[in-house]
Amino acid sequence: MKTESEVLEFRKDIENRLVNSQSMDAMKYYQGVLRALEWVVTGNDV
Repeated sequence: MKTESEVLEFRKDIENRLVNSQSMDAMKYYQGVLRALEWVVTGNDV
């Protein structure tokens, strides 16, 4: 089980990868990871 600070750190890492990604496929992948993370943490589908 991850702590809230670990989840926030993971989210920041994924957001940085999303911003710095060069390919459209990578951007879609990281957006999906963020959506899944949001759903797991809050239960809300974005």
